[in-house]
Amino acid sequence: MIEARELRINNLISHNGLICTVEIINGELDQIDFLGYDDFYYSDKTENLKPIPLTEEWLLKFGFKQNSFSLNFENDTRISIYKKYNCFIAQIDNTVIKEIKYVHEWQNLYFDFTNEELILNN
Repeated sequence: MIEARELRINNLISHNGLICTVEIINGELDQIDFLGYDDFYYSDKTENLKPIPLTEEWLLKFGFKQNSFSLNFENDTRISIYKKYNCFIAQIDNTVIKEIKYVHEWQNLYFDFTNEELILNN
């Protein structure tokens, strides 16, 4: 299950096994409006939505190169991602370490450091 407070606009989530994009978050009603795979808008309670597990395949879709999961930013910040058991570990500037299990968590972390949306490559 996923909670509304974990999400941002443009996060990717799963609804009935299909990948969708968060469009509106209503925390009071615990409801999310999202754009479905068929370009129609839907609305549902968060209890019916699921996070998407972060995998190497997803990292590649976000533009990483095989076996090179690191990013350098203009402000000399570096984020490296390492696979560890059932999740990934993001290490920021060799100090801050954050466990990432889901695609929306990676999208949020990326946005926190760049103030830009993480682009999904076709």
